[in-house]
Amino acid sequence: MKKFLIALMMMVSATCSAATIETAHFNSNDELIYPVVRVEDKAVEKKINVAIIAEIDRFVTGVYRNAQVNGYEVGGVHTSFDVGSNQAGNTVILSLIITESCYYKMAAHPSTFQRALNFNTSSGELINIGYLTEVGEGFRTGELTQRLNEKLQAKVERENLFLFPEALPLKELPPDFYWDENLHVHFIFQQYAVAPYAAGIIDVDIDE
Repeated sequence: MKKFLIALMMMVSATCSAATIETAHFNSNDELIYPVVRVEDKAVEKKINVAIIAEIDRFVTGVYRNAQVNGYEVGGVHTSFDVGSNQAGNTVILSLIITESCYYKMAAHPSTFQRALNFNTSSGELINIGYLTEVGEGFRTGELTQRLNEKLQAKVERENLFLFPEALPLKELPPDFYWDENLHVHFIFQQYAVAPYAAGIIDVDIDE
C-alpha cells in the first residue's frame, strides 16, 4: 500500500495551500449543516462547493420525496460533517465525510448514512474509486477488495462485531471511501450493508 500512496502523491502533488473549511446551514435550517470550502482559485472553489450543495440537496429532496410517495411524516432531518484529509499543501486531497440522518414519525429508529466526498483541490474534481484501482502500481479492484475483506475480518474479531452470514467474503467495494489525516484510506459500510442496525456504520482503515 505504501507504493500506492507514493504514486498517488506524485500524481496529484501541487504547491497550493490547504483549503479553509467554513460551516453553513442549508436553507437557513440549523439542523442541516454543511461545509463551505475556500481555496485560492475561485473557479475551483465554486466547483467544489457546487458538488457539496448538490449532495445536501439530493439528500433533503430524497427524504421528502420518499415521505410523499409512501405516506410518511418527516420527524426530522439532520446533517453534519467531518474533515478526513485536508493536506492540500502536499497532496491536494480534501476528504469530507457528510453524515445524513432522517427520521420518519412512527419509525423504530432514524436512518443514517455517511457520504464521502473527495476533492482534488487544485482542480476541483471529485476523486473517484479509479484513483484507488488505477493509480496504485499493481493494484486491481479484486486485490483491493481482498485487502478490505481482510481488514474488515480483523475489525470484526477485534471489536466483536456481528456481520450478516453472507457478508464475507466481500463481493465488491463499497462506494464511499475517504483519506484521513495520515493519508490512510478508509471504506465506509452503511447501516445494513454488511451488519444489523445495531452495528451502526462501519469504518474500515485498510492502511492500519
